[in-house]
Amino acid sequence: MKKSILALAVLATFAGAAYAQSTVTVYGAVDASLSYTNKIITSGKETGAQMALDSGASKGSRLGVKGVEDLGGGLKAVFNIENGFKLDTGEAAQDGLLWGRHATVGLSGSFGTLLAGRQNDVLNDIGGIASAGDFGGAVGRVHSLDLDRTNGERVNNSIRYNSPNFNGFTGSLIYGFGEEAGKTGSGQSFGLGGMYANGPLNIGLGYFQSKQGEEKKASDVNMAAACNGMGKSGDTCLKTWTLAASYQFGPAKVYGSYSHVKLPLAKFKAGMDPKTYTFASMIDPKRSPVYDAGKHADYTIGGTNHDSSQTLDVGVNYKVMPALSLISSVQLTSAKFVKGANGRLMQLNLGAKYDLSKRTTTYAVVRNLRSNDMYNVGLAGDRIPGANRSQTGLNTGLVHSF
Repeated sequence: MKKSILALAVLATFAGAAYAQSTVTVYGAVDASLSYTNKIITSGKETGAQMALDSGASKGSRLGVKGVEDLGGGLKAVFNIENGFKLDTGEAAQDGLLWGRHATVGLSGSFGTLLAGRQNDVLNDIGGIASAGDFGGAVGRVHSLDLDRTNGERVNNSIRYNSPNFNGFTGSLIYGFGEEAGKTGSGQSFGLGGMYANGPLNIGLGYFQSKQGEEKKASDVNMAAACNGMGKSGDTCLKTWTLAASYQFGPAKVYGSYSHVKLPLAKFKAGMDPKTYTFASMIDPKRSPVYDAGKHADYTIGGTNHDSSQTLDVGVNYKVMPALSLISSVQLTSAKFVKGANGRLMQLNLGAKYDLSKRTTTYAVVRNLRSNDMYNVGLAGDRIPGANRSQTGLNTGLVHSF
C-alpha cells in the first residue's frame, strides 16, 4: 500500500513538471451594443433611420486558444487560433471562417518569434496606437475602408518574424505566398515595420504592399478591394504606409497617425470626358440619394478611379478616474481620383468607457461621418447613406473579456 502511494506521488510530481513545461489558455471577448444610425439608404429612393443590436462595435467578439511549450534551451513552440463571431446572430465572422481572426503556429526564443499561418501584419499593431485603440472598428471605414490596414486586415499563407525587444524597440517582417501555380508573383504580399514603446511614448512606422492574383489564393484577404483596376496577375495593386505616435501626459493620452494609400491600378473610365464625368454630374442628392456602386464604381473609396488616399487621425483619451475614461478623435481623409477633383471624408467621434470590473466595461460612442466631392462610405457596410453627405450613429454597449 505504501509503495502504491509512493508511486502515485512520484507520478504526480512528474506530471506536474510536465504540465509546467506546457500551458494552454482559452480567452475571448463578447461585445454587444444597441445602435441608432440615421440616413441609411433604403430599397427605394429615400433614406431612413435604423435601430439595431450590434456585435463588436468596440471590440470584436472572439473566442481563442493559445499555448506555449518549453522545448528547452530557451526555445519554445507557440500556437494561437482565434475565432471571430457575431454575438447578435451567432454567425461566424470573417466570411464564416472557423479561425478567421488568427491561426498560427511557430517558434519563439532569444532570436525573436517566427509564426506561420493566417495573421495580421504590423500595420494593425501600429494602428492601435491611434483611434483604433479606443474606438475599434468604429473608425475603420473612414480609414479608406481600412485599405491602410490600421484596423485589422489579415494575410493568409504568411510567415511573420517579430524581433526581440531591444530597449523598447521591436521590428516585424511579413511575407504572404500567392500560391498560384506557375505564377510566383501572383497574389504575393509583403510588409515590414517597427514600434518603440518606452514609458509614456509610443511610436510606430510600417509599410505593406500586395499584388493582384486569384482572389481565393491571394495572401492579402483585402486584395479584391485594393485591386480596383484592370491590371493583370502579379501587378502591384496596393502600397500603404502608416506613422503613428502617442504620449501620456498624466491622465491624458494624446495620439495621432498619418497613413497613405496608393492604388497603382486606378484608371479613368474609357470613353468619358473628364470635364463632364464628375462626381457632381453623376447624381443629384436633391432628386435621389440612390447610388449603385456596382454600376458606377467611381468617386468612392476603392472605386475604379480611386488613385490614392491620405488619412490624418488625432485624438485624446482622458482618464477622469481609474474606472472612467472620456475618448475623442477626428479623422480627415483626402481621396484623389484620376482626372477628378479630390474628395474628402471627415469623421468625429466622442465617447466614454466605464470599467465595472477588470473584465467588464460599458461604453457609449457617437460618430458623425461627412463627405464632400465623393460618395459617403457610411459608418458600416450595411448602412450606406447613398448620395447624402452626412451620417450619424450612436452605440451604447457592454464588453466582457475573459
